[in-house]
Amino acid sequence: MVAHARQLIANDALGEGQRMLALTFMNGARRRLTESLNAEASFRRKFDCLTFDSFAQTLVRRRDAKLTDEVRQQAEELGQFHGPCFLAGELLNDQEVRRWVARTYPVVLVDEAQDLDVHRQGIILGLKECCTTVVAADSFQCLSDGQETADFIDRLLNAGTTHTLAQSHRTNKEGLLAAALAVRNGEDIRAVLNEEAIGKTNRVHWVGEGMELVEVPATAKNSGLLAWNLAFQLRLGAEEVALLTPDSTSTIIQNAISTVANTQGPWPHKAFSVSWEGGDNNVAGELTEAIGFPASASYDEVCALLEEHSAQPMVKTVDRRIRRLHRVTGQSEFEKAQLVSFISDAVRTNTRLGFKKSAKIKAMSIHGAKNREFDRVIVLWPQSATGSDEHKRRLLYNAMTRAKSHCTIIVLGNGRLDSAPFAT
Repeated sequence: MVAHARQLIANDALGEGQRMLALTFMNGARRRLTESLNAEASFRRKFDCLTFDSFAQTLVRRRDAKLTDEVRQQAEELGQFHGPCFLAGELLNDQEVRRWVARTYPVVLVDEAQDLDVHRQGIILGLKECCTTVVAADSFQCLSDGQETADFIDRLLNAGTTHTLAQSHRTNKEGLLAAALAVRNGEDIRAVLNEEAIGKTNRVHWVGEGMELVEVPATAKNSGLLAWNLAFQLRLGAEEVALLTPDSTSTIIQNAISTVANTQGPWPHKAFSVSWEGGDNNVAGELTEAIGFPASASYDEVCALLEEHSAQPMVKTVDRRIRRLHRVTGQSEFEKAQLVSFISDAVRTNTRLGFKKSAKIKAMSIHGAKNREFDRVIVLWPQSATGSDEHKRRLLYNAMTRAKSHCTIIVLGNGRLDSAPFAT
């Protein structure tokens, strides 16, 4: 994508006073794209890198007069998370607004487009009608249930020139690249790795440059075996390490991570500083339970409940939203379902803005690692991983391609490597 942008700039795609617009979904991806663009001398001071939400809010604020009351009502029903992007997509159906945007941003770059919902897809479909648009997307990496982007990507493929990227550019480790490609193609991952015996046990594992695959016959009753293997991997160290799993509720994985985080013992055990990052739904559920919203509450009652938890940044966000609604619309009664949706929106916003704990070792679901990267990734694959063979391959591929330097896959149980996502 950056190479295409470089060529466009060299061909004078930007006129006097014009800039290139780069759009991403997550704030972490925005920061990485900003770094990549700043590394190009020809781009400096010639681009704005924004999230879709930020761009949408600016566009809606500047062209608010074009919106009808009916459209505003639809946006209000969609909530703070989706509403502005829906409005931006509606505005970009207007020829005058398109010309107005293109005068400032004749070139648009879009990263990770496979993760976009229908409202953010609408922004791209509007921009491509008026701007030279370069979109990077990989439908195989779409993990959201019910959010297949195949139709959207087909529309983009039919609208311009296509360039296919055959491998991850996050790493140059040949073993890791070959293993990830085997998973993506539904092939046997062991076929591209080398067999080696482990220590005195002569148990086999499979290795390649930047890659290790091992089966650990651990069960919920002997999670210590997984903990020992995990501690052995963690002692190898790295600048930033992620423990990824398709099932963050797995008892054996929870117990093993707790053990390595809290147990001092013989080699290789020592207590490792591990921060568990829960999914948005879990965080929102815990926060909602802690606040204790009643079935219905008055404006003053809601404000009083939120005040008790005002140390939480996400609660402050909800409090500001409640007060704005009361001030602008006069709403004085709030149902629990509406308040819960406000909490969920605030948690998702918090995640997108990248407010994560700074622990060196992070544990999270594979979904939680989307659009992020780590020096070393350790994938914990339990028997409880569910879904179709295709879905499992997508999950494992996404986990592996988060790694910049090394990926270790620990498969729990015996004989699991003969089925998806590790074999045909």
